Amino acid sequence: MELNEFYKRMREEVAEFFRARDESAAFLIWFLKNFFRLEEQDAVDSVCDHKNDKGIDGIYIDDEEEVIYLFQSKFSPTDNQDQGDNDIRNFVGAREWFKSDEAVNNLLNSTANDQLKSLVKGMKIIGKTNFHLISVFVTNKRFNAHAKEYINTTSDLETYDCNDLFSKYTYFADAINDFPQIELFIMSSLGIKYSLPDGPIARVYAIRAKELLKLEGIQDRTLFYKNVRYGLGKTRVNKSIKETIADQSEHNRFFLYHNGITIICKEFKQLLEDSENCKIYLSGYAVINGCQSMLAFFENKDKLSDDLFVLIKIIQINLTSPMVEKITYYANNQNSISLGDLRSDDSVQKALQKEFKELSNNIILYKRKRGESEENYNEIIDKDFAAQIITAVYLGKPHYTHLKQKLFSEEYTNIFSRSMNAAKIYLASLLYKTVNKNAELLENEEIRDYGLALFFFSYVLSEIMRKDEIGKGILENPKEYVKKNKEVLTKTLKRIWELMTPDINLDIKEYKEENGNFFDYKNVFKNSKFIEYLKDKIIRDYTRLPIRNASDSFSAIYRQYEGNQKIDSN
Repeated sequence: MELNEFYKRMREEVAEFFRARDESAAFLIWFLKNFFRLEEQDAVDSVCDHKNDKGIDGIYIDDEEEVIYLFQSKFSPTDNQDQGDNDIRNFVGAREWFKSDEAVNNLLNSTANDQLKSLVKGMKIIGKTNFHLISVFVTNKRFNAHAKEYINTTSDLETYDCNDLFSKYTYFADAINDFPQIELFIMSSLGIKYSLPDGPIARVYAIRAKELLKLEGIQDRTLFYKNVRYGLGKTRVNKSIKETIADQSEHNRFFLYHNGITIICKEFKQLLEDSENCKIYLSGYAVINGCQSMLAFFENKDKLSDDLFVLIKIIQINLTSPMVEKITYYANNQNSISLGDLRSDDSVQKALQKEFKELSNNIILYKRKRGESEENYNEIIDKDFAAQIITAVYLGKPHYTHLKQKLFSEEYTNIFSRSMNAAKIYLASLLYKTVNKNAELLENEEIRDYGLALFFFSYVLSEIMRKDEIGKGILENPKEYVKKNKEVLTKTLKRIWELMTPDINLDIKEYKEENGNFFDYKNVFKNSKFIEYLKDKIIRDYTRLPIRNASDSFSAIYRQYEGNQKIDSN
């Protein structure tokens, strides 16, 4: 990827977060998602969208490592602009607000905007001011000489300009590549050899981390399409790897600390098995364990030395063999990784993918994991989204939908129970799409694309259906409705949403006035008491409508659209 292509791609991705926030806030959300590897919901919740933020555009706390990250972002509408040192100096000065509990209290009592104060309170920073403070400045401009001089002399400061972002940027491509032959130099041709009678051949070597960057598919992550967890974000493991890479004195010990990289391939060759010819050749390869390390090597390639070696295990195997799944499972499960990261290949997820193909005549892809090709499909439903929308619509817990790790661990069997099927998931997705596509009916712009809010309103829409004879029947047995009467159903859902939103707008306006003219949307939609309060209020408001006008009930609206469809077809 060239720099100009990166600029274009970055701007397109940042634009997805523009709603009701300025460009710098959207840019910071994009950065947190792509470089800090936060879940999108967590990235949004870490950013302050409003003016007068005291120089702090975002906050993220790593409780495990006891680090508070303070963020500021500067986004230029045009490419190839310079960034000086003044903004960075002022930003570093903003640390003073977080140096002690007293300073944080002063911030809370200052003229700072309510959203920043809510962010500070929600993250419970008072009591954590003994944590290590790190300032992170990110811009799509290019640091000039003054900025670089200041950066080089300032501690506890991480900075990213356009060149840093470009060099460390990775993304998910849809294609699964069959990579051509690659030549790698290894430390010694005398590795460990292990072969099975039924075909698989394994070899273990020591190799320079630099050499592994020759493998194709790192930046677009197609190299990891067989891996179940990809990059896990700012975990302790990721942080430790990066810290070791940054410390040159530790490079000759990295081999001792690291578990190694596991690669599967269709073909493997070693020309001569002697110490002078230390070359191996791989084709049709994929990394199934060690994705975090490979991404860390890529992102810190300028720091890799010839002394940093890593162990690699290469397994030559038919990539369609069922044994690949087992190798992937055990290679990852031996590390500190939850079962939630391995769900993509379990029997439940595979069965749902098959059900979706049958339900839709193979035009809807139930995407079990990233890397699966989306070509020739009209709709895509990701398994993570499925878990979230099931939790909201069928379990009645929209305030849990941001807890993805929980959804795929202790809540997993409740979510993907025996009663759950493709038709129910698809119906729930239609409720979500109704809210999302018609979010402009919500007067409060901040919640129009806020995930927790959208899941909440999808839940309320389902509760209205449950109080209606036809609606309840559709929720319980949706297959025929989503297959044969999808158009009628979507029109009905849209009409119900149109009837609901005037009262929703009034309810939120009243709540905001009662709370000092501030609607703390990033926290209230995580609060079970608020969820119950607002849900009951919206349903009470709606149930008055059919009493006044029977044609406003779900059943009446559905029958009307169904009748219109029959007339049109005749």
